[in-house]
Amino acid sequence: MTIKNHLDDAGIWLVAIGSGSPDHADAFVKTNGFTGEIYVSQDLSAYRAFKLVRGLWRTVGPASIYRGIQAMRNGFRQGSTAGDPWQQGGIFLLGPGERLLFEHRDRFAGDHADLEQVLAAIQ
Repeated sequence: MTIKNHLDDAGIWLVAIGSGSPDHADAFVKTNGFTGEIYVSQDLSAYRAFKLVRGLWRTVGPASIYRGIQAMRNGFRQGSTAGDPWQQGGIFLLGPGERLLFEHRDRFAGDHADLEQVLAAIQ
């Protein structure tokens, strides 16, 4: 069962926000088979609202390079970059109402949330 299936079973909508253009978002959906809602925040206002970090060193610093090497060893290959390459992301589970069930702010490129913790938060 995929993460998306778990979210669907829990009645949670999957929403992605990118920093690229609407065309970049369309390409992401087609390339990755993304089935959630997708929005763009080219002015990065959504990223600022969630207090997500941005910076050159957060993208190409030692921790990011180390994680990149690990990812390549596992078969990942970086494609072309769309949007702001210095902006880091995060994962947030919101609701019902104004509740924040889970939050993770990437400190650097490759600093992703533990998906088991995300799933545990929806139980």
